[in-house]
Amino acid sequence: MFKRVIVGLDGSKPSFVASQYGLELGSKLNIPVVGIHVLDSTLTEESLLADLAGVLGFSYYEGISAKVKEFLEKESEALLDEFSALGRKLNAKVSTLQTWGNPAKEIASQGDLEDIIFVGKPDHDKSIKGIHISSTSEQVIKRAKCPVFVAFKDEYKPIENIMICHDGKDEDDKLLDFTKNLNNVYNAKIFLYHADEFGSKKEKFEKLSKDYGFELIIEKAVAEEGIVSNAEKLKIDLVILGSHKKRLVHFFMGSTTTFVFHYIKTNMLVVK
Repeated sequence: MFKRVIVGLDGSKPSFVASQYGLELGSKLNIPVVGIHVLDSTLTEESLLADLAGVLGFSYYEGISAKVKEFLEKESEALLDEFSALGRKLNAKVSTLQTWGNPAKEIASQGDLEDIIFVGKPDHDKSIKGIHISSTSEQVIKRAKCPVFVAFKDEYKPIENIMICHDGKDEDDKLLDFTKNLNNVYNAKIFLYHADEFGSKKEKFEKLSKDYGFELIIEKAVAEEGIVSNAEKLKIDLVILGSHKKRLVHFFMGSTTTFVFHYIKTNMLVVK
């Protein structure tokens, strides 16, 4: 199903939870799991450090960036060591990578078409006065060529309930086989959700539900709002959506996916 699992680490609790899910999947599928920690190259720019020194009141000196770089790399090594230890505990084929650059860009670039990326969405990835600031995890979804799993919670919970969100387009039919194969790992209960404003897709979804053995939820609702509310009501552990954007993928990921990303309270998997 996948050739590799890529886990983007940032030291946050959701990132650690994403690590657990990624290592669990890799172990059960017996495929390599690569933990990557990207050190943001902007953090060692002399101009930034000089400005911070003025704001925070510490002494700036030329060459301080080398000390900052050394400190950050040691912290990164400790994070990767922790990931490796967890991987060994879960009997995963684990390896690690430390690099410098733009975190979202570097993590996304590691994933090939047949891989899957796991990242966490920290609590501080929130909107400011109604304006959403694009987070690393959101940017990874936009840039990656492969499926991206985003962990939102601070604690690991076994995946027992999965909800597929089908928008009615034939493109989303691929989600059904994808989820069926993925469920060989989780053995979860699967719900098939569709917001059918005009009632025109009822027969199609009743047939799909019967063919795949998924429990059907079809309602007249705004799709993104229905997804979020049903995920909470049904205690869904993983919401699976498709992404159909072909152009400007670095800037947009679709209105439904964007809304769900910002308001969902459970794990989310975006399939390309």
